[in-house]
Amino acid sequence: MSTLRVTLIDVGWGDSLLLESIDNAGNEHYALIDSNDTKNNRSSYIYLKRFFERKGIRFPTTTHLFDWVLLSHAHADHGQGLKAILRDFRTQQFWYPKSNKNPVFYTDLIRYANRSTRVAHHQAIDNTKNFPNFGDVAMAALWPNHNQISSNENNNSVVLTLTLGNVCFVLTADAEADVWAQISAQIPANTRFFKVPHHGSEDGVFHNHQTPWLTRLNGQAELAISSHIRPFSHPDQEVIDELNNRGETYYRTDEHYHIIVETDGNTISVQYSHV
Repeated sequence: MSTLRVTLIDVGWGDSLLLESIDNAGNEHYALIDSNDTKNNRSSYIYLKRFFERKGIRFPTTTHLFDWVLLSHAHADHGQGLKAILRDFRTQQFWYPKSNKNPVFYTDLIRYANRSTRVAHHQAIDNTKNFPNFGDVAMAALWPNHNQISSNENNNSVVLTLTLGNVCFVLTADAEADVWAQISAQIPANTRFFKVPHHGSEDGVFHNHQTPWLTRLNGQAELAISSHIRPFSHPDQEVIDELNNRGETYYRTDEHYHIIVETDGNTISVQYSHV
């Protein structure tokens, strides 16, 4: 049976998401979005190493463990740990959006991907990208638009949809509410899981006193927040109040730790774990 599983790793701040796709033949596929690891804090690296070791995989490995790795946008709290993961876990594809600012870690990542055999292929992507299937999961990017690079790096975030059968997951990175004002109508009607944008910050939800993506979803999806308590105090209290007032079901990594969302293409389940 085909399965899609997304784990919001509790990294304390920033983002890191492990994706698993088991296809109908039982083959396992893995992907990663973002890593904020530093030399002194390697939360996502440690989680991934333990995850693969439980599957009997030892390091260093000579195989490309990931089908793809995505840097959602060029902010260090999303990408500064990716070089070590590319080096030690290897990937068939490394994807990233374009950036006007090109911070040092971002250019270093692309330089590494360009010269290392541990990255089979790398590419800047936008909403014109034709993605390969991830196991039995179809993928598409709702954002960023082709040849449109924002001076606000958050708004260069790749907004990714993953669809298995009748269920769609939407992974939002840090895209702010002015992006959602443009693309909320494109959120698939069968969305059953939606990652709250920008760590639950106010600018990821409210646009001119409106709530574009919340209004579009209309209570049909499970929500989860990769919290960023220090130093930004995200999720913002105004966002939590809005979710509570609407009666939304939501999970947050600062309270539920590792959040695991799974679908077989018909139903959806959410678990959380400290392990």
